[in-house]
Amino acid sequence: MNKKKAKQTIVKENYIAALDLGSNSFHFVLARQLNGHLQIVHAEKYRVQLAQGLQDDNILSPTAIQRGVSTLENLAKSTQHLTSKNFRAVATFTLRQAKNSAQFLKAAAQVFPFDIEIISGHEEARLIYQGVNHYTQSSQQRLIIDIGGGSTECALGQQQKIAALASLTMGCVSYSQKFFKNGVINDNAFCAAIRSAQHEIDSVIKRFKKSGWQEVIGTSGTIKSISKVLNFDQHLIQPIQLSQLLILKKQLIACKHCDSISITGINTSRRNVFSAGLAILIALMKSLKITQLDYCQYALREGVLIEQLDSLQNNNIRQRTVINLIARFNIDTKQVALVDSSVQQLFNAVQDVWQLKQPIYHELLIAAVQLHELGLDINPSGYHKHGQYILTHADLSGFNQEQQQALAWLVGNQRKKTSPLDDEQWYLLKPQRLKKLVILLRLSILLSQQRQKNKSALINALADKESLTLLFDKQWLLDRPIVDTELFYESELIEVLDIKLIIKSL
Repeated sequence: MNKKKAKQTIVKENYIAALDLGSNSFHFVLARQLNGHLQIVHAEKYRVQLAQGLQDDNILSPTAIQRGVSTLENLAKSTQHLTSKNFRAVATFTLRQAKNSAQFLKAAAQVFPFDIEIISGHEEARLIYQGVNHYTQSSQQRLIIDIGGGSTECALGQQQKIAALASLTMGCVSYSQKFFKNGVINDNAFCAAIRSAQHEIDSVIKRFKKSGWQEVIGTSGTIKSISKVLNFDQHLIQPIQLSQLLILKKQLIACKHCDSISITGINTSRRNVFSAGLAILIALMKSLKITQLDYCQYALREGVLIEQLDSLQNNNIRQRTVINLIARFNIDTKQVALVDSSVQQLFNAVQDVWQLKQPIYHELLIAAVQLHELGLDINPSGYHKHGQYILTHADLSGFNQEQQQALAWLVGNQRKKTSPLDDEQWYLLKPQRLKKLVILLRLSILLSQQRQKNKSALINALADKESLTLLFDKQWLLDRPIVDTELFYESELIEVLDIKLIIKSL
């Protein structure tokens, strides 16, 4: 092996990297694996301010898209020795909100060689907690706060156990545009911003205070910049106090405009968002009655790194989430096993022809099998729709936004008429492949509806791009006329999924 090739192999095997496409900045971090731990060796920060281009109708402006794509083009040079196995890119609030996020992702794909996952606010909060918890060990119950460009994430937990997660629609970029227009700073702007933030926080106060906490940690750019100002002349970094924030607020009001800010410690690049970030932090400390808050440099990107390390060690977070849901909703695991037996047989027969070899498709299918009766206790006649609703709105740790949406759709369309898939809303997953997964799920549930373990009814399954032929034991079908009839009607129902179902027996 030559030296160049050996170096690339080392990078691929021993290094993990993450990219956080935030609403204010993009953060890239590279870490080295050392005996199951991670050592951060390189970090890059790009000030992009995507949220600044998010218009009132939630359309991301062409200028903002170009800023983000140009940044990714520059970042591509830092990722050239990485692979999809050791690098993960996640996008947060702005791309969650943008109706034209697909336009950004398609443009990014032209210059950036890796997939970009859009994650939910709760998943973002969980990953932030994971990053802070891993690098700052503590036995106490902790509240972790991250004020971003478009949203604020709060996570409450003790060591590995998370008690509460929240994602609030308030960020330093969006609040700057809304309350500190044209850079003007005055008492009215601060009062309006604080009042708005407190209104947002009201939705989580009861839930968070019920669990309580012994310490509060703030992370990311807004709290970092505030801590830097308050500790500019300190030899030892001190916690942030509410009284200090109120004094800082008066100093900013005296400046009257962001361009006139001359407070020691405030970087020129943060002047236009500093006041909004301060207003949000004041609201948080007032509403949650926080006496003091410590700053931590670790955040979402480190949480993504830890998640990757867990995955490499075969600790799949999504599988744990599914197992927890099975226990929580008392799902019949014997019935799951019956459906699983049928779906595995079908999947193995069609995965090559239907291009389902990518692991995530098999994982989503099995998760749908395991959770297909999730809504049964709510309403037996419409349980599939109740299951879809739960999965759409639940906090599904480990699932990005698209994966969660796909799982919910599969469970919701396991029976009766299928709802259409909008091709434009999918980026990482292919709608035609999801349609094929739901066919396999529907058939497997249909064949297992008697909830009894019997000799395998299906002799063989043959597929091409436009059809699926199932060969059954003739006597088995004769003994089950209801199943035979339902297979006939099922062939009509799945025609809208672009597959012709052919039933044969011998």
